[in-house]
Amino acid sequence: MYKVFIDHRPIIILDDSNFSENLKYTINASQLIAFPKDIECLLHDITIENPLFIFSNNIDSDFERLFSEYKLVEAAGGLVESESGFLIIKRNGLWDLPKGKIEKNESPEHAAKREINEECGISGHTIEKLLTITYHTYMFKGIMILKKVYWYKFNYLGNDVLSPQLEEDISKVKWFSKKEISEVKLNTYGSINEVFNVYGI
Repeated sequence: MYKVFIDHRPIIILDDSNFSENLKYTINASQLIAFPKDIECLLHDITIENPLFIFSNNIDSDFERLFSEYKLVEAAGGLVESESGFLIIKRNGLWDLPKGKIEKNESPEHAAKREINEECGISGHTIEKLLTITYHTYMFKGIMILKKVYWYKFNYLGNDVLSPQLEEDISKVKWFSKKEISEVKLNTYGSINEVFNVYGI
C-alpha cells in the first residue's frame, strides 16, 4: 500500500484484492496515466475522512508510473518523547515534527537524529524504532516534488534548552503532553497526523 498526500488530501494505492464497494471514492489505476492532471477533478471532493482509493494489480509499478513526472526527495525526521511529552515545532505557522533532507551518503537514521539536533537544539536522543514512511507532494521553483519521509520514534532523557532553527522558518519548539497533541492535530499537515496516528496519539 502507498498513501500519498496531494494538496493535503490522501491518495491510497491498494492491491485489487482489497476492493470494497463501501468505499466512497475509488478508481482503477489502469484508468490513470500520471498525476497530477489525471486526478485534479477528483481532488475537490477528497478529504481525510474520504480518501481516493486507487486499485492496482501491481501497486509498485503503478506507483512509479503515476508519479513519474515528480522528482523524488528523501527526508527523515522523528517523533521525540521525553518525560516532558512530545517534541513539536512550529514552521511557517503550522505545527510540525522535526525533519529534513537526507544528505549524500547519509543513512535515514543519522539524518533524522541530525535534523532533530539542528532544528530543536537537543542532543543525546536515541532511536527506538522506525514508525512509518510518509509521502506528500509540493511545488518547488516550478518543479513537482514527491517527498518520501522516514519517521523514527526517539527517546530523550536530557534537559537541553530548546532552540528553534530560525533560518529554517521554525518559530517555536515546545514539549506537548499526550493530551495536548489533539491541539497540534488541528493545525498541522495530513502526513504529520499520519505519524501521530501510527504511534497511537
